[in-house]
Amino acid sequence: MLILIVVHLWSLYVILPTSVVGQQQLPSHTFDITIGGVFTDRDEGTDIQSMESIFKYAIFHYNRLAKDAYNLSFKIRLQEETLSLIAANSAVQTVQDVCSLVHQRRVQGIFGPPYSELATLVHSICYHVDIPFINVCSSCYDVESLDEDIDNDNEHMRRRDRMSINLYPSNQDLNIAFHNLTHKLRWQKFLIIYDMDSGLTRLQKLLNDPGINQTDILVRQFTHYKDRSVLIDAIGRDIFNIILDLNDINTRTILKMALQMGMINSNYHFLLTTLNIDTYDLEDFKYNFVNLTSFRLFNRHHSRVQMAMDSFFTFKTMSNNEINRRLFTTSAALWTDAILAFAYAYDKLIASRLTLGSEIARPNVSCTDERSWPLGIELHSKFNEISFDGITGKVKFTSNGERTGFDLEIVHLSETGLANIGVWSRERGANFTLAPSSRSGLFNSTLIVTTIVEAPYVMFKNSQNLSEVLSRNYTNNEFEGFCVDLLDELSRALKFRYKIKPIATGRYDDMVEEVKNKVADLAVAPLTINYAREKQIDFTKPFLSLGIAILFKLPKPEKPGLFSFLSPLSLEIWIYTFAAVFTVSFILLLIARCSPDEWRNPYPCDTEYDYLENRFTVSNTLWFSIGTLMQQGSDVSPSAISTRLVSGIWWFFTLILISSYTANLAAFLTVEKLVNPIESAEDLAKQSKIKYGVVNGGSTEQFFRESSIPTYQTMWKYMKNNPDIFVKKNQDGIDRVKAESYAFLMESTSIEYTVQRECNLTQIGGLLDNKGYGIGLPEGSPYRERFSEIILDLQEKGIIQKSYNKWWKGKGTCSSEKKDSKANPLGVTNVGGIFVVLLGGVLLSLFVAILEFLWHARKNHANRRHSIWWELLKELRFSIQCGASNRKALITRRCSQCIHDQPEAEPVAIPNQHRHPSCSHRSSSASMNFTSTLQPPLRHRTTIERTSDLDKFDTLLMLAAERTSRLDSRNKQQQQHHHSPTSSQKRAVPLLIIEQQTSNHVPRIRASHKRFTKSAESSARSSLRIPHHEDDNVSRNSTDASSGSVSSTNLRLPLRVSRL
Repeated sequence: MLILIVVHLWSLYVILPTSVVGQQQLPSHTFDITIGGVFTDRDEGTDIQSMESIFKYAIFHYNRLAKDAYNLSFKIRLQEETLSLIAANSAVQTVQDVCSLVHQRRVQGIFGPPYSELATLVHSICYHVDIPFINVCSSCYDVESLDEDIDNDNEHMRRRDRMSINLYPSNQDLNIAFHNLTHKLRWQKFLIIYDMDSGLTRLQKLLNDPGINQTDILVRQFTHYKDRSVLIDAIGRDIFNIILDLNDINTRTILKMALQMGMINSNYHFLLTTLNIDTYDLEDFKYNFVNLTSFRLFNRHHSRVQMAMDSFFTFKTMSNNEINRRLFTTSAALWTDAILAFAYAYDKLIASRLTLGSEIARPNVSCTDERSWPLGIELHSKFNEISFDGITGKVKFTSNGERTGFDLEIVHLSETGLANIGVWSRERGANFTLAPSSRSGLFNSTLIVTTIVEAPYVMFKNSQNLSEVLSRNYTNNEFEGFCVDLLDELSRALKFRYKIKPIATGRYDDMVEEVKNKVADLAVAPLTINYAREKQIDFTKPFLSLGIAILFKLPKPEKPGLFSFLSPLSLEIWIYTFAAVFTVSFILLLIARCSPDEWRNPYPCDTEYDYLENRFTVSNTLWFSIGTLMQQGSDVSPSAISTRLVSGIWWFFTLILISSYTANLAAFLTVEKLVNPIESAEDLAKQSKIKYGVVNGGSTEQFFRESSIPTYQTMWKYMKNNPDIFVKKNQDGIDRVKAESYAFLMESTSIEYTVQRECNLTQIGGLLDNKGYGIGLPEGSPYRERFSEIILDLQEKGIIQKSYNKWWKGKGTCSSEKKDSKANPLGVTNVGGIFVVLLGGVLLSLFVAILEFLWHARKNHANRRHSIWWELLKELRFSIQCGASNRKALITRRCSQCIHDQPEAEPVAIPNQHRHPSCSHRSSSASMNFTSTLQPPLRHRTTIERTSDLDKFDTLLMLAAERTSRLDSRNKQQQQHHHSPTSSQKRAVPLLIIEQQTSNHVPRIRASHKRFTKSAESSARSSLRIPHHEDDNVSRNSTDASSGSVSSTNLRLPLRVSRL
């Protein structure tokens, strides 16, 4: 049965008194527009009256809000006309009635029917007369298929073929949407149930996906409402993901069948291709925690949708039609947007025609002639220009009349109803804002957890036998361990209960099979995430990171060697240290010979000694350096600034070096050096004495079997050729390591737990790989993302690390501090800086020595015959001469100032205070003292004395003068009484004798103690004349002594006193 609805749209008026198109102001016009609607009782499983009411409502909604809400230039009002009934099974009668509608009613647009076979007939008529055909059809024909009978070279004919407009999302877009969604859900094995052949066009991209094994895709057609075989096939093949590509009536039927067959639970996931899921009554499903996902075009909570629903209820009251709330389906929303799209397109047509000054003529066409509506193609082209936000989102069309630019909401069933968990778009694909499991379908549910009894992950609180526990009823309270604590945290966060079910065989593969076959909901154990297992089940984010390592016996300590005292320093440091000793000794020797302050009189009491000595000889300098290095010191001490600087730097160097050596020596004495026969996996692969193996059938075995690294390939070849080295479980491998020469390869976390309790075992080398333990779930489980979120949250809060410390380190019997098996000798990187400091100090001391040498040379320079540079070169040659003596004679220089101020005379001794005031030789540091000569051509002899010695000499002169005066007085008294001296009157008096040595023209004063006779005493008195202090020039009379005569002269230089 087909109903033909003729809707007369009248009072079409243009409100353009102020609108301007181009440069022309348009006057107001009123137009009558007629559109027709064609519907059938086979449309989407609904009745004729419902579809008729939806269409009328769409026009009512537009008429009510067009002027205010959509800002168009005209408004459509509904005027009902005679309805014609057409038999749906009579194609000829259908064509005749539609042609009558076009010719007699002169419609300007035809809407519907949303059924593919009838829509093909209606579209062919519209194509012939050039009247736009607007439809909302999910199973209609592919528009491109009509091009087969059209001449592609005729552009006009190709444009006429585009007379169809479809508001329903295209099959091409739905293909991409469902493919993106299943890929996001990580479906690899699923069942597709369809009812019409055209329905599979929405899933072609999914069926042809090269990434999915086609043998894992089961396709069945639903032909009868009592046909349960399609669901029985899914149960028999262990398929838990089902796609329902059915109309609304058949979709509800299948869901009820699944509920009756016990398939509505958390293990199954249904994906619906319908966009009308909002109209379904899902009360019986949402409390069974079923996973039900679908798309929808609009959200009922949006403001535009709320406005449309208000009009819907107003229309219901006015028309007395029995329209319930759930009748506002996606079709109703699409028909509303279809009316709006036609209005927008016609508005653009009016504006363009009035701008050209042309009228809009109503169609006057017939199916029996070749005439067509001249404005039909132009009106159809206006649909390509419009774009607006409708109830179903963005409304926009391609050139062939298909809708584009829309978004689809991803909805998932929760306890409170359908929840929006994401959105799909052509540009971005499917994106989840919430995981499908976020609906908290785990609430109050009981999950079966498969695991393996292995310390410290899952253990019995009391020592019990696994087979005994499995043979009776047991509770979760009998278990403890790291995984049990993790399950408690997850259950508190997600509000679910769990039941622990240990694997009797203890094999990881059996645990994976139970999860894969949906016997268990979760696998919580030390289950390694790898590619092979990812193909069978899903994994959460890793809750522990680890790698493969080697478990072996703790090696025995090695006895220290005879020369182990050399170990604290590396060989290069020893070499550098000995080089530093000789280098510093040489530099110190060089600086000491160049520095004037280091040349001193070796006999300070003997003022007549003619040589200066330097204590820094080659042997003494080397002894000084070695003594300082050994922290013992030396009897040789530096005096100059430069030598003291280099000595201080050397002391600092030895302080740091000896301290570092002592500290590291203590470490070498306390650390036991362990001798490991193997240090890494490479060592293990190269030898044959030590056996090694893995757990049979575990992830470690798979790692070696599939590895492409040559070392691991060699190890796998050895293990494969020796089957006896495989063990059934980790504990067997640990027992074998303790009993024999055997290395066991296992996860690093298990090794760390073992070495905390087996003190004679240790881990060898580092990790061979990096991986993690994860929770296993059935493939496509909606809970995976939610579990991963909770695991990440527990890691951030430190709860997992706290539990790890509790079970790994909290109950260990061995020391948690790992003893170093080897102390490292100090190298350049450790103490290299002190060598740099030493080098800098030596360079600085050389610079100071140069300045010191120049300063003393310039200060004591008096000979104008040679330049200061000549004398510097002379001194430098002596200082650096190889094999030179540590003694040198006194240096003779001319004191020109003293010579020019004195006449030629024999030298006599004078007090220090009566010398020439400008002569500064007396106060020079490490004084180079000069004496005057008898004549200018003759040189003076220079002696080096300290200033304090000269002061003592002046005092001695004064005392000698007083003594001589007293003796003179006494002699005069004796002469007056005419007494002659006797032997008893002979006294020991100090006598200062001034001699002149003619050989070198150097005057000398000699002090001696003699017993004189009276005549000799008188002769001594006459030989020494003490001048007055106020006189600048002191005259001394020559007297004849036993040694010769001494002539008087003026002396302004300090004289030297020697004791006999």
